[in-house]
Amino acid sequence: MKILAYQPLIHGIKSVADRRNHVQRMAQNIDDRCRREDDVAFVLLPELSTVEYSRTSFARLIDLAEPSDGETYQIMSALARKVGCSLSYGFPQEHNGDYFITQAVLDPQGRLITAYNKVHLAQLGASMEKDYFSCGRKLSVFELGGYRFGIIICYDFRFSGFINQLVNTHNIDVILHPVAFQKDSTYRSWHPFAIARALEYQVYFLSLNRAGMAYGGSILCPPWIDDDTDPIILNDEEEIKMFTLDKRVINSVRENYTLRKDSWSDYSHLGT
Repeated sequence: MKILAYQPLIHGIKSVADRRNHVQRMAQNIDDRCRREDDVAFVLLPELSTVEYSRTSFARLIDLAEPSDGETYQIMSALARKVGCSLSYGFPQEHNGDYFITQAVLDPQGRLITAYNKVHLAQLGASMEKDYFSCGRKLSVFELGGYRFGIIICYDFRFSGFINQLVNTHNIDVILHPVAFQKDSTYRSWHPFAIARALEYQVYFLSLNRAGMAYGGSILCPPWIDDDTDPIILNDEEEIKMFTLDKRVINSVRENYTLRKDSWSDYSHLGT
């Protein structure tokens, strides 16, 4: 399965018109790339891909946040139908007076498959999400092309119990991990965490950031790495990167490295 991971520049968004122009620019870039590629099945955009990640932006959520069927959905739904593939984008969602950090997934007909609201809000480093957003309360899982996908957002990936519940309860093959990782005190630990999650759970782990000098570094990690296989790591620039999933790789890794079979469901009975 071919996935396009789009690490976009996101800046200068101070109004609804700015947001609209930005989303339309991303949609045009995706359309252009899909015209040059065969059989693209899925397009992934990062966390809050419709707005800047800043207090200034979040202070304007009354204008910049949207319902799940808002203007960005209309643009992205039309794009999904035009290019004939599924896609996922992040946006600040307004629902019943609350704001959520949401990742939507659309099918090739432009219909909403699922919308995940970030469970763990970051209030460390350059993050200040608890001042503006509410926590989600549900997991988000969907199937596409024979693969089981689970969605987490940025800070979520630091909580092993949460990832364990998602992967093992729902038999996940691919974790989509849209992020807004700034180069603060948390940035250096991002890649080791992402790689560890991919190898520990033997899944594809697609951790996608926004572009820019303060961001970048998206990491697309296979279920195992060795002397012949490394993660794909992007630079700081805006880029649309092709990444291929292969179910045979997942099956081979799980057969040859039997972490799942050798893991116990409960270790509480062990003494000291």
